[in-house]
Amino acid sequence: MQKTRLPQSITERLVTPDVIERLATLTTGYTPDREQELQEPTYYDYPVLKQPFWGWEIILYFFFGGLAAGCYVIASIAALFGSPEDRIVARTGYYLSLLALLPCPALLIKDLGRPERFFNMLRMFKVKSPMSMGVWGLLSFSFFSGITAVIQAAKDGLSGRWWGARILASLPQRLIALTGTGFGIFLGGYTGVLLTATSVPLWSRSKVLGAVFISSAISTSAALISLVLRLVSAPAHSLHKLERLEWTALCAEITWLLLFLRGAGRTARPLVGSGPDEQGPTFWRNVFIGGLTLPLLLQTLRLTGRRSNKRTRQGLFISILVLAGGYFLRRTMIEAGHTSSRDARTTLWNARR
Repeated sequence: MQKTRLPQSITERLVTPDVIERLATLTTGYTPDREQELQEPTYYDYPVLKQPFWGWEIILYFFFGGLAAGCYVIASIAALFGSPEDRIVARTGYYLSLLALLPCPALLIKDLGRPERFFNMLRMFKVKSPMSMGVWGLLSFSFFSGITAVIQAAKDGLSGRWWGARILASLPQRLIALTGTGFGIFLGGYTGVLLTATSVPLWSRSKVLGAVFISSAISTSAALISLVLRLVSAPAHSLHKLERLEWTALCAEITWLLLFLRGAGRTARPLVGSGPDEQGPTFWRNVFIGGLTLPLLLQTLRLTGRRSNKRTRQGLFISILVLAGGYFLRRTMIEAGHTSSRDARTTLWNARR
């Protein structure tokens, strides 16, 4: 009896295992040769590296941290260089930045297992330690994100009319935001630099992972701010500026991602391949096509066509696609790193460079 199958999505029908392999070869420049790889020496096929224990906590930490950083940077750009009409972008961005930042310390502590481990990292400051720099960068950015959001709340009248609110509203928010933007850019990109500093072949082979993450932080944050502003019927001119920023960030993200895959070469197989433990199906469908290429094409059509307030649903759809793509980018990168750390032959091959 012939088996029946449920209708598949467009990406599932287009991105077959054969197509995945062709895309992997095209983007990485590496064609797998199983017989040659089996001849490479290993220590009884035992993994050379200890598999990272990073799980869903770090995936969400990377995702929310990128949103917090990107929203703050976009809000600061709107506050410093935007028109009076763009104040709603700055206001929304500062609030969203703080909201996205709130779960990050809890997720980081949860991943460490015990709260005292987090506080122990605050006992010292090491410039050469990505973990130390990351914790202090998160702490510093949290201060600026919090104080900027508090000032914004005082300006919006959310803190009441008492004398303390008037003092907060009079603080130089733009000057504070200018300094905080530097920490925001650092937080948005340091997660990629942190992965690069490890010995996992997938993460360490190419040196542009930080650029991939910061461009992803900007694109997903622009999508999040656009999503919220469309729900509250923000001015069309401000939304158009966000659409252009989102389009630019998507172009940059695709460019850096392709450069990363080309630089990673053989070590990128766990991310882009179609093997049992490889993340290729999820990466190509949910990240590269669904989260980057399709939103870019749709956004291009919107920007080149006539502006209309009746296209809110299409804009919401694009924002959701970009946000989902940003999440799956971090998820597939972490899970593919686990597979990469178990590949003894590629690890030793990577160590000989």
